[in-house]
Amino acid sequence: MAAAAGSGSVVGVEFTDDKIDEAKSALSDASFSSAKLAVLRTLCQSYVFTTKQVAALLEEVSMSSDKMEALDVFESRIRDPSNTDPIAEVFSMSSDKEEAAAKVSGFSAARTGRLASYPIEDDGLRSDAEMAELLDAIEAGFMGSDKVAALDASVKAKPTPPFTVPQLMDVLGKFTFSSDLEAALELLVGPGLVYPMTCEELVGVLETQSMSDDKIRILPSLKRFIKDPQNKLTIVMSFSFSSDKEKAEEILRDVVAKFEPPNKPPPEVLEVLARLGNCPAGYSWCRVPMGWRCSAGGHYVSDERVEANL
Repeated sequence: MAAAAGSGSVVGVEFTDDKIDEAKSALSDASFSSAKLAVLRTLCQSYVFTTKQVAALLEEVSMSSDKMEALDVFESRIRDPSNTDPIAEVFSMSSDKEEAAAKVSGFSAARTGRLASYPIEDDGLRSDAEMAELLDAIEAGFMGSDKVAALDASVKAKPTPPFTVPQLMDVLGKFTFSSDLEAALELLVGPGLVYPMTCEELVGVLETQSMSDDKIRILPSLKRFIKDPQNKLTIVMSFSFSSDKEKAEEILRDVVAKFEPPNKPPPEVLEVLARLGNCPAGYSWCRVPMGWRCSAGGHYVSDERVEANL
């Protein structure tokens, strides 16, 4: 789920009306109620909604009992829970209307946040010649274990720069069996030997595998490289079977958007905090009584020290 703000309310990406059609299409493509729930869970792990938007999404769920179950997914994800009428109108029976209204009015109000952006370290690119040499070495392996060993030797000898998405796809294309593919990915995941990728790019990597089971097997390894978690519905919907959509949603639950902290330092203070170097890891700074603390919690700079260095 998205991070909570200091006030205790859930913070999420604003779900804009232009996303409604895309979400409704995904719900329509999800044949079973369990798959529709997977779609809604995926959305609720990143976004926050108005009651009108929730009502529009619930219209894509057929049975009244399923609608009520789907409504539970939106707990703490609604920005205006006091406005219960749009959601109540989705239900036909007066008893369901009352239950839905009571449920929504009991939800804590969510708020929108601004997505945090982190600079991606550019450590250069592997040359075409280096990639050709690596791919030839992998292809020369007779057994799958030989291919994995060739990749292992290469990344140990040259652990950087990371692979781009097209380069990763070229490497994975040299492995036939899913067990060898998983072993190859493990060599790259630990040291982070792949540049961050969008969810759309990750779908392209999954498409290197023809079998849905193999796509599901490699998704846990690939998910750490996602740089736009708010778009992970793209990954979930890339699977054809409802059961695989549900599995993908579950695998991706811990891939969540990160938000800028409230009360960010003004630019001149931020420059001082960066210059003092009290948080080498580069976490964002949050306002606390009489000073600033990094969002990880381990570093503090007093107002007095900031003033002395302005």
